[in-house]
Amino acid sequence: MDISMIQYEHASSEGSFLSSVEPEILTSEQVNSVMNQLTSTIEISTLVSLYFTQVNKYLPLIGINMSEFDKQLSAGIASSEYTVSLPVSAIRLDHGKHAAFVHYVFDENLTPAQRRVLATLHQLFTRPLLHALEFQRLRLMATKDPLTNLGNRNGFNEATQRLINRFTRNGQTFGLLVVDLDNFKQVNDKFGHQQGDEVLITTAEILTDTIRGHEEAYRFGGDEFCCLLDVSSAAELSAIAERIHDAMHAHPLFRKHGVTCSIGGSLLRENDSMGELFDRADKALYVAKEDGKDTYQAA
Repeated sequence: MDISMIQYEHASSEGSFLSSVEPEILTSEQVNSVMNQLTSTIEISTLVSLYFTQVNKYLPLIGINMSEFDKQLSAGIASSEYTVSLPVSAIRLDHGKHAAFVHYVFDENLTPAQRRVLATLHQLFTRPLLHALEFQRLRLMATKDPLTNLGNRNGFNEATQRLINRFTRNGQTFGLLVVDLDNFKQVNDKFGHQQGDEVLITTAEILTDTIRGHEEAYRFGGDEFCCLLDVSSAAELSAIAERIHDAMHAHPLFRKHGVTCSIGGSLLRENDSMGELFDRADKALYVAKEDGKDTYQAA
């Protein structure tokens, strides 16, 4: 139903869950107030937080569970015996469904009047939610490598700047590994690009598993990858590089094709720019390549 078709009963003041008079339906002023809040952001997490606050003004809401949209999209308590699930249709989800549910969690059973208020709020939420989800999808497309599902160069730049800003605020440093596959060209030349893609996808899986709990891996294109790591010492950085080498040596696909990797690494230094950090690690990678490949060099 179009929002303009919703009929409103006017009241002398805005309804509130905390008021002694239970609102039968939202007034036009209340609807405008909710919409002003929901249209103030396109960021999905901020939108959900704002919406939680708005619903909580009128209803005994204690949580919103939107894990069908994104596992991290929730606010308050995730479940209770008083849960109302309302659908949002015409959305794009990775698992192929065309609708998903917003699960509203309450600390008591809703009255029929409260359910009508919830239905109105949910209707108001739907369009801003769809816009925010589409914005999130487009942003992910701009920062993700479609083959490996790792971050791409844009994602790497965003994450690196975020970590540099964190260092400026609290002095928490981080490390960078630049990983380049050895002998990858011969895979494409002898076995074709489909087999080459399998090597790249497997590399992404190895990197993700090896650095889990530290930060993220990124594909720069071709057979070059980068890892941003929450480490504070050269020894920690070297240990992770060694684990990457060990994992690749042990994998049958890499043994089959004779593929290894060369790695260059560097820790962030005082007054480093993104370019300076990357250049040091990249130069160390070049040294590793010149030193016979399948080695790690730090700068």
